[in-house]
Amino acid sequence: MEQEETLSESFKRELDAATANTVLDPAFKKKKLILWSIRTSLTVILYLYFWNHAWVKWSLLLTIPLSLFSLVNIIGSSYFLKKKTASTLEKMEAFDNLKSGKEDEL
Repeated sequence: MEQEETLSESFKRELDAATANTVLDPAFKKKKLILWSIRTSLTVILYLYFWNHAWVKWSLLLTIPLSLFSLVNIIGSSYFLKKKTASTLEKMEAFDNLKSGKEDEL
């Protein structure tokens, strides 16, 4: 029984460590958004400069979706990870409650 408790505690400890990760840090998200805006601004400037070339216009079909995917990834990753962390904690608590209920029956 002692090993099961330590396993549950180690899972919770690992989740706490993952929550403290830089991906969930608001400063990290702000830094990534600033870098994305700089990268997008440079891309726009280069597109305006090289607009006379035919291949540049066609490359927009690839550049715009990739840029939007990057933005959604920056914004959505923290939301998705927080949601998954909360879900995992709820499942662990439900398991602990189930386990403690079985122990009470014995």
